[in-house]
Amino acid sequence: MTIKSNIIMMGFFFQAYIASGQRICKRQMTVEWRTEPKSIIVNWTLSRNICSNFYSECWNINISMDKNILEHQGLNVPQICPLQLQLGDSLFISSEPSFQSYGMNLVNVSMEEFVCCSQTGFLHDQLIFGSRLTGIHRVDTQWLSVGTHFFVEATAKGPLLCSMGLRLNITVKQQFCQESPTLPLCSGHGRCLSHMWQEAYNCHCAPQYFGRFCQEFDMCSTKPCYNNGSCTRKGEGLIWDSYECTCPPQFSGKNCSERIGQCEPNVCLQGNCSNVTPNTFLCKCNEGFTGEKCISFLGCIVPFTSDILFVEQQVIHELFMLTEKNFQTVAIELY
Repeated sequence: MTIKSNIIMMGFFFQAYIASGQRICKRQMTVEWRTEPKSIIVNWTLSRNICSNFYSECWNINISMDKNILEHQGLNVPQICPLQLQLGDSLFISSEPSFQSYGMNLVNVSMEEFVCCSQTGFLHDQLIFGSRLTGIHRVDTQWLSVGTHFFVEATAKGPLLCSMGLRLNITVKQQFCQESPTLPLCSGHGRCLSHMWQEAYNCHCAPQYFGRFCQEFDMCSTKPCYNNGSCTRKGEGLIWDSYECTCPPQFSGKNCSERIGQCEPNVCLQGNCSNVTPNTFLCKCNEGFTGEKCISFLGCIVPFTSDILFVEQQVIHELFMLTEKNFQTVAIELY
């Protein structure tokens, strides 16, 4: 993994904290898109938020897990902890008072200039601010477009502090979670997320939904195919046309609910038969019965205080034999 590939792929949201005497830039592995822009203030100072080791501190990468960067594990690029912003966020730079006498400004540079702390050949249109840093300055939106940006300090006089850590890397991401600006994120059926290595926010759909914007419902999740038919999702389209059932032999129809043949006497033992097509028929079973010919008994009829209660087989709580008294007792839990 090269320096260039690491920087381009950076998608971190960092906050600084002290661990084992070193400054580590803490990040979230996955970030969810905020519906409202946020304002971020970066303290342009050497007294805090400065990380040193390029991988383990600034990027918080476990180098022991990546053999490709073991040879560069000692690379030191002191810098202010990198930021991950949403497109539309506001960024403010708060200058250290002791630096103001140096006539300090910030310059937008290339990745190579950022790593090497180049201090020569800067053009006027590379300057971030129109005047030197005094107090808090807002970074113009032209410097916060989608992509990765590199800011370094440039002083009119005094020491060069870039190599000590006065440089900042910023990654700005956009979201692709709305079919149109007026619609909710991910159609209200998912979350708009970005992993630290991803360049944008995308939809992660809730169960039963799919599509780029989670706009499609997976009808197969409702098990619409009867009689052990298998369901296949057909992709985008109307819900009725978004799936297809593959029926077992002797069954047909959109949901495999029709039996091949024609109505005959007693073909539906506990139900009514109706011809659907010249080649298929359907049994509509009476209450308490099911199956292709309405011969499967769902439960039993139990008299109880002049009411007739239908009890499904699944509510049988206990069945046991009392052999000592030579009779059987069935305990049924009614609910």
